[in-house]
Amino acid sequence: MKRPTKLWYGSPTGEVLAVTVAALPFGLGIGYATGYFVECLITSLAISGTVYALLKLDIAFIHPLFRKLPPNQAVAMETATGLLEHILGAWLAFTICNWILGRFLQGALAWILAGGTVITVMVVHAITYTMHSHAEIKRKVAQEERLRAMATEAELKALKAQINPHFLFNTLNTIAALIHTDPPQAEATVERLAEMFRYVLADSERGWVPLREELAFVDGYLEIEKVRYGGRLRVTREVAPEGLDVPVPGLILQPLVENAVRHGGGSNGRIDLTIRVRRRGEDVVVSVADQGPGMPPDYEAAVSPGLGLHNVDERLIKTYGETHGVEIRDNDPQGTIVTMRIPAGGEP
Repeated sequence: MKRPTKLWYGSPTGEVLAVTVAALPFGLGIGYATGYFVECLITSLAISGTVYALLKLDIAFIHPLFRKLPPNQAVAMETATGLLEHILGAWLAFTICNWILGRFLQGALAWILAGGTVITVMVVHAITYTMHSHAEIKRKVAQEERLRAMATEAELKALKAQINPHFLFNTLNTIAALIHTDPPQAEATVERLAEMFRYVLADSERGWVPLREELAFVDGYLEIEKVRYGGRLRVTREVAPEGLDVPVPGLILQPLVENAVRHGGGSNGRIDLTIRVRRRGEDVVVSVADQGPGMPPDYEAAVSPGLGLHNVDERLIKTYGETHGVEIRDNDPQGTIVTMRIPAGGEP
């Protein structure tokens, strides 16, 4: 993992630099005007450093006490203590320096030196705080993106775990029956099963695959299902070549097809599926249509009790945004069409 870049602000070096920068303008200016160059610079540095030290102590020991207060009261108390620390720090540092250095500065210039340094400290502190807050926000956004990526990866692994036992159990039963009745078909089914699980366990680890590979994976799945269902399963493909090379999330299409196979059977026992791929504007649209009993009128993939459609819907939204979830509508004359839109530009 890439190590985060260490920021100069918020670090000990950055705090020393901030204290120094805050002290320079009025320390140098008043020193030049009065001739007490060294004394003014030392005093300005002392004021800046004292104020920063009080602020650090405040953040460490006093501010935590305000967390128990209501938000408005907490903000008011933090503001009041912050102002008090600036005034107290300036008075304390100026008094000590004036005593040690021999009361070198009096009157309006003393107020200008102390007040100007305090104001500069506040400005520098506000700037560094803003920069630190901005960096913290960026860090949290990056962390949220990493968490979303981890969640998507976890969902993909869960999907694999769902496919493996369910599909493997049914296919092994089919192979066991074919061994005695049709050994060549049993051998061919074992080879297709091996190819499918090689894709599930290895190829899809890449995260993104060309759509043509997802379609080939689905073809292998349907060939095995045809062995189970025989002539009752009929599949029509309408695939536009220009969509085949578009990258898609791995294992994004198979749950839609499996759902159609399991729930799209007609009253005559046949399962008629149509898989379409076409280009529409900036998207490649992939749809799986069946001629089964159809979905309930208020059915939504986002709240589906089944894992397949819900999982695909969540992955599409997390990958491409809210407008790219699974779309479900009625087929004509009966059945269901489940559609997903993939940006033709590839990975987001």
